[in-house]
Amino acid sequence: MFKDQQPLGFDSLHAYISYTLETQDGESEKLNLLDALTTNKTDFYREPEHFTFLREFLLRNQHRLQQPVRIWSAGCSAGHEPYTLAMEMLELQQQWQNLRFEIWATDISVTCLKQAKRGVYPHDVITPVPMALRKKYLLRARNKHDNRVCMAPEVTRQISFAFFNLLDDDFGPLRQRFDVIFCRNVMIYFCDNDRQYLTDRFHSALKPNGVLCIGHSEALLDANTRFDKCQPTIYQSRTQ
Repeated sequence: MFKDQQPLGFDSLHAYISYTLETQDGESEKLNLLDALTTNKTDFYREPEHFTFLREFLLRNQHRLQQPVRIWSAGCSAGHEPYTLAMEMLELQQQWQNLRFEIWATDISVTCLKQAKRGVYPHDVITPVPMALRKKYLLRARNKHDNRVCMAPEVTRQISFAFFNLLDDDFGPLRQRFDVIFCRNVMIYFCDNDRQYLTDRFHSALKPNGVLCIGHSEALLDANTRFDKCQPTIYQSRTQ
């Protein structure tokens, strides 16, 4: 960005922003700008009551288990959320051996998506993962001095990672609708109009009576009353 920090050679922030957002040559720099502006705070089992609700919701609605359960982690950051979802679904699969599921994980940060696809994390970040699940789904490095863990193949292969802009990209390629959408601590950064717009889009992307989970610091804008609140931060779409 600045001459002494980046190779582009701009001497002011205004010049850099103008180049990135207003010129054709700056298109390729937009991804770097998005990475710099994106907040990527995340953890395994963050807001754990959502995962408890997910298990109970699927067990109460066992008709959903007759087809692949489709889950979208919208704003997946470095992958902690979709990997948590995959471990939870694999555990549920122990009870329902015919259960099939698909997890689609998207983010606007290319840097985060690269880390998520690798599935390698410092050991100290896995503390929230129950010990029994660590033993089943996390692998330690052979080098005892390498203090990292990686997700086991049976976890990583359950997830499809992709770049996706929630406000600009077409929801059409999502193909089939989802049973559950996690979009947590994302809409807090949007204006009210964008939050309403995204709420409407999520409703159209959910199956009838599907579930939307948002972050504890957020409130759902639902001017069209298309959702019923199940409990704080968890909403169920009304039959369409």
